[in-house]
Amino acid sequence: MKRGSTAAVRAIVTNIMNKEAKILSKHSELSCSLTGDILSGKNKLAVGDWIEAEDIGNSQYRALHILPRKTAVYRGNRRSPGEEILIAANAEILLVVVPADYLMNQAGYPEAAIIAAGRANIEIGIFISKWDEITGGAQEALLPKIELYRSVSNFVIAGSAGDHHRDLAEKTEGKTVLVVGDRSCGKTTLINGHVKGRTGPAARGGKPVSTNAVSLLRGNGETMWIDTPGFRDFALQHITEEERNTVFHEIAEHAVNCRFRNCRHIYEDECQVIEGVRKKLIKRERYEAYKKMNAPDSASSHEPKIDYRHSACAESFTCKVCGTPVPPEGAGSRHRNHCPKCLSSVHVDDEPGDRASLCRGIMDPISVWVRKDGEWAVIHRCRSCGVLSSNRIAADDSQTVLMSIAVKPLAAPPFPLYTLDETG
Repeated sequence: MKRGSTAAVRAIVTNIMNKEAKILSKHSELSCSLTGDILSGKNKLAVGDWIEAEDIGNSQYRALHILPRKTAVYRGNRRSPGEEILIAANAEILLVVVPADYLMNQAGYPEAAIIAAGRANIEIGIFISKWDEITGGAQEALLPKIELYRSVSNFVIAGSAGDHHRDLAEKTEGKTVLVVGDRSCGKTTLINGHVKGRTGPAARGGKPVSTNAVSLLRGNGETMWIDTPGFRDFALQHITEEERNTVFHEIAEHAVNCRFRNCRHIYEDECQVIEGVRKKLIKRERYEAYKKMNAPDSASSHEPKIDYRHSACAESFTCKVCGTPVPPEGAGSRHRNHCPKCLSSVHVDDEPGDRASLCRGIMDPISVWVRKDGEWAVIHRCRSCGVLSSNRIAADDSQTVLMSIAVKPLAAPPFPLYTLDETG
């Protein structure tokens, strides 16, 4: 059949495989070859694009050209930081799926998704999956945080991804929904529950399916669902103050009361944002996500930071008291808490290894004590907030400083030594 001998069909791209695509036209899925300009250039063709294609016989079609896009959503490239990769085209709703246990202690991914949806000028919805896997107390504790997300999104729904949700079906009816989230959050399971006749392994009690490529599925009525592999980066470059303050509005409300107009809300004196975190008026994880978006070199980075409560710390540092460079080696343990020369430290932890303290005051060694197993530990006191902490000694700690601290009470007893016999 010669090119142009039949009328072109209008279809939507459902899947892309090298030089071939699957397209959907009038409820029929067709095979379509990709040639010429459509193959050239990065981000040229995406799932969700509408194209015109011609019939070339043997149940095969050939793409002629891409019709104008209404919307586009991008993600980052782990191998090339700053690069944008087109996820899908013509989506009307960006639905971000986050597990309930993620929201309990972390933030950043939903916030980035909200900004990405705003830039694409599409609706944003949040589905909190695995809601049934956390306790009732945890669910109740999450409600204030959910209200924060509800105030900056079109809708928030919590539940099990394996269930059919009538409210979600109503919110998405007749629209093209781009579903995103990290790996194993329940995206595909959620979609399967809203596509008539589709059931995934999870619904049958088996292992959840993994999605390796972007694909579009027709749901009930005219609703279309775009499934995606898990990713963490929306490639958000040059986040504006307005975007950040819209997503973190409770932080913005505190920031206007800071003493300095150029306050970065990190270590500045009289910073009302830090004060809000200390008083637990601002969620710490939201504050950490805010700081990342506030940093020009990490605006699009949402990689989880190392948890030193469970992982060894291999960082070097320079002592803020005596200036000694301190390597991680030589401590005789997986963690080095203080300077081995002067035994001073910095108040960076609320709990050992969590790096959650906003104080950052100098921790002075004020005493030592002996544990049940005979091991010595140093007692530190923060100059700024007065908090006390106990930390085991390191193998290369100064023996002279340790002994001087140990005998300090004997050098200045609270009573005259000659009275010992009288009271003994």
